[in-house]
Amino acid sequence: MVDDGSLVGPLAVRAQLMRILESADFEASDRNRRFLGYVVEETLSGMSERIKAYAIATSVFERGVDFDPQLDSIVRIEAGRLRRSLDNYYLREGADDPVRIVIPKGTYVPTFQSCGAPSPKADTLAVDPPTLRKRDYRHGPIIFVAPFEEEGDQADHPNFTHGLVRQIIVGLSRFTDLFVFGPSTTFGSGTDPDRDRLRAELGVDFLLTGGTWLSATRFGMEVLLIDASDGQCLWGETFKRRLDPGEILELRDEVADRVVRALAQPYGILSSRAHETDGDHPESMSSYDCVVRFHSYWRTYDHEMFEPVRAGLESAIATDPGYAEAYACLSQMYANAARFGHDLNLAADDPLQRALDLAHRAIELAPGSSRGHHALGLAFWFSGNVSGSLEALETGLALNPNDSEIMADLGLRRAMLTEWEKAVPLLEESYARNPAQPGPYRIGLALYHLAHGRFAAAFDEARRTDAPHVVYGHLVASVAAARLGRTEDADASMQSLLAIDSGYLDHIVEDLRSRNLHPDLIAVLTDGLRANGHECREISGAEVKVDHPMKD
Repeated sequence: MVDDGSLVGPLAVRAQLMRILESADFEASDRNRRFLGYVVEETLSGMSERIKAYAIATSVFERGVDFDPQLDSIVRIEAGRLRRSLDNYYLREGADDPVRIVIPKGTYVPTFQSCGAPSPKADTLAVDPPTLRKRDYRHGPIIFVAPFEEEGDQADHPNFTHGLVRQIIVGLSRFTDLFVFGPSTTFGSGTDPDRDRLRAELGVDFLLTGGTWLSATRFGMEVLLIDASDGQCLWGETFKRRLDPGEILELRDEVADRVVRALAQPYGILSSRAHETDGDHPESMSSYDCVVRFHSYWRTYDHEMFEPVRAGLESAIATDPGYAEAYACLSQMYANAARFGHDLNLAADDPLQRALDLAHRAIELAPGSSRGHHALGLAFWFSGNVSGSLEALETGLALNPNDSEIMADLGLRRAMLTEWEKAVPLLEESYARNPAQPGPYRIGLALYHLAHGRFAAAFDEARRTDAPHVVYGHLVASVAAARLGRTEDADASMQSLLAIDSGYLDHIVEDLRSRNLHPDLIAVLTDGLRANGHECREISGAEVKVDHPMKD
C-alpha cells in the first residue's frame, strides 16, 4: 500500500524498485529480488489482500499447490532476509533516495514512504528513474510482455489468451538473466503500450506483442519482438494449429514454450542481440557484458578468449556479488581450466574445487535457476563424480525444460556413458529446439554414429562440432574418415589434433578415462587409430580392457 501521508505515486515507486534492483548495494538473492518485485507490483495493482505466505510461496518460490505455511517457514525466513537487505541498502547507496520501500514486520505487504521528494502528479514521474541503456543493465535485458489482441469469437475459451500470455511470462522468468514485466505489473495494460514511456520510465529494452484467433477447429497466433529503443521489429513468428478442445491447455503450453525458447534460451533471439564486447577491458564492462562474453567463448572454447573472460567474470562477482549467473559462468570457466589444462597464473590452486564452490554459491543465490545446477554438473563431472553430475544436470533441466543447452550437455554426458536411449533423444531435441547453440555438444552424436559403424554420419557430426581448439572433434573425424578410406581427410584431422597437442597420442587413454568416457568408446577410438597406422604408447602391446558391453 502507499503510505497515506506520503502521496507516493506508482511511477515513483516503480522507479525506486528498479533503482534498488539495479544497485550493487542491494545484496539479495535472485529469488528475494523476485519476492520484492512481486509484493510491490501486487500492492500497486490493488491486490495487497492477496499477499499471503501461500501466494508468495507458489508464485515466487515455486512451491507446489500443497504448500502449507504452518509446516514450511520459507516465506517467513526469506522475508526476514529481504528486510535486512533493504535496511542495508538504505544505509548505503539508498540513504538519499526519494522513496523508501519498507516491509513491516508481521506482514508481507510493503509500504512506500516519501523521503522529502516533491509529491508526484498522477501523470508524471515523481523521481528521475534509472534509464537503462544496453551498456547499463547489470543482469540482462528487460522485456515487457503486452496483452495479446483477441480476434474472433473466443467466448467458448474466454481465458485462453490471458493464460497464454501468463505462460510466456512464466517461461521467460525461468531465465534469471532477464527482467520480465507483464501486463498486470505496469501501467501499460493496453494491447498498444507506449513504447517510449516504457523505455524512459522502466528501462524496457524489448516489447513482446501479439494476437490470437480461435475457431471451432483451428488456433492461430502472431507474435512480434520489438526493440524499444527504435521500434524496429526484430523477430516475428506465426503459429497455426488444429484445435482439440480437450487438449487446449496442452496446445497453449506448447506454443508458449516455443516462444520462450526462441527468445530466451542461450544463443536465442535476445542473446543474438547482445552487443559485442571483445575489445573491452574487464574493468570497463558491466557484469552482464561479462556473461555475454562468456557465451561467446563457450561456443568454441577459444583458448585466446579464456583468460579475458575469466578475469571479467571475477570482476563481475566482485562488483555484483548477488549476480548468480556470473557465479555459474565463472564456475564453468574453472571447470574448463581443469578440463583443458589452462595456466591460471595462481588464480586458483585447485580449479575444480573453485568450480564447485562457485556453482554452490550460484545455487544458493538462485536455487530456482538452471544455470547454477548446470555449472555444478560440469564441476562434478570433471571431478569424477559422475552420479552427482547427472543428478545436478537432471535437476537443472527439470527447473527449466526450455534450456536447450543443459539438455544438450546432459545428452552429451549420457552419450559418453553409452546410454544411447537417453542420450540421443536429448541431443537431437536440443538441436531441433535451438540449431544455433554451440557445436561441441555434437560430439555425443558423433560418438553414437561411430560406435554403431555409421562412419559417414560420425565424420559429419564431428566436423560440425566447430571447436577447432579442442582435440576431440578432430579425433573422431580422423577415425571416422580412416574407416571410410578417406585418407586425406583422416590425415588432415590428425594434423589438426597434433597441432593442438603434439604428444596427445602418448596419453590418449589416460585423457579419455579422466573424462569418464566409456571403455568401449575408448576401444573404438584407439582401434581406429591403430587401423590407420597410429601407434599410441599407452596401448601399444596391450589392449584397452572393456569392462562391460556397449549399450545399444
